[in-house]
Amino acid sequence: MRFNTERFHTDVKLSLSLEKDGRGEGSFVFPNRRLRFSDVGVVWNRRVHQPELSEDFSDEPELQEWMLEETKWAFSIAITMFDCPVVNPWEDNERLKFNKMLQMRRAAELGFEIPASILTDEPEAIQKFWRDNAGEIIMKKIRKGLIHLKSGRRVLFHTSRIPPEAQTETALERLRFTPNLMQAHIPKKYDIRSVVVDDQVFSVAIHSQGVPEGKIDYRSAGLLGKLHDMKHEVIDLGCEANERMIRFSRSLGLTFGALDFILTPDDRLIFLEDNPNGQWAWLEHMTGVKISEAIAELLRDKANA
Repeated sequence: MRFNTERFHTDVKLSLSLEKDGRGEGSFVFPNRRLRFSDVGVVWNRRVHQPELSEDFSDEPELQEWMLEETKWAFSIAITMFDCPVVNPWEDNERLKFNKMLQMRRAAELGFEIPASILTDEPEAIQKFWRDNAGEIIMKKIRKGLIHLKSGRRVLFHTSRIPPEAQTETALERLRFTPNLMQAHIPKKYDIRSVVVDDQVFSVAIHSQGVPEGKIDYRSAGLLGKLHDMKHEVIDLGCEANERMIRFSRSLGLTFGALDFILTPDDRLIFLEDNPNGQWAWLEHMTGVKISEAIAELLRDKANA
């Protein structure tokens, strides 16, 4: 059964109770049925969207924010109360999904090479990082990559290179609004997305360097309609790398992950990040790699365990 979580509270109600001895029961009440937690064999935590509230108190923004936060946390509590297997468990998924620093530290502990990185809002630290990396710097979003302005304009934040000539006092002033995540810019032969499904790994090379818009971030080329201009091919990174990826996922409590790497011109594999709710279907559409079959088998096996 599919649950579009943005409909929580508006169309899908919750009933969650506990007795004095800690025993309890929970249900999501959909328009056409009641789904008892005890009847669920497995949950796939694919991607959770923010609830869309039916009541509008936009003239009272603090009240509107309070309602939204209460609704979000009610859902967060509910999704932790399932006794069946969850792929990926809510607590582990939420802790990891935007935490690139923690992901990179764990990857390095398991033997992967990672880029030099800094998360800071201190101007002196930014300048030192620029100098330490000879001005070869990229900047990444921490969480949200798309902003809709009141003017109707959309601002998209993807990974971007900061050229040395732009590393000025004026640029520092423009970086004052939030902490910034920066990394050393590493040349690449191509990008790799590796999808971990329990004890299986599916890796696809994305030949991004032949498309100008994809050189720094292949997703930018994809958004511009040039996804098919970048050759995709199934590759095998070898037993050692695959086993590290599986250990990485399991050490963080995950069963599924979409891991991003780059391969350098001298064939070094560099770990960038893990997307525990990452996209993968386009890889299957473009290469035929059987990821959906592996996910279906995983869910079936966990439900029957």
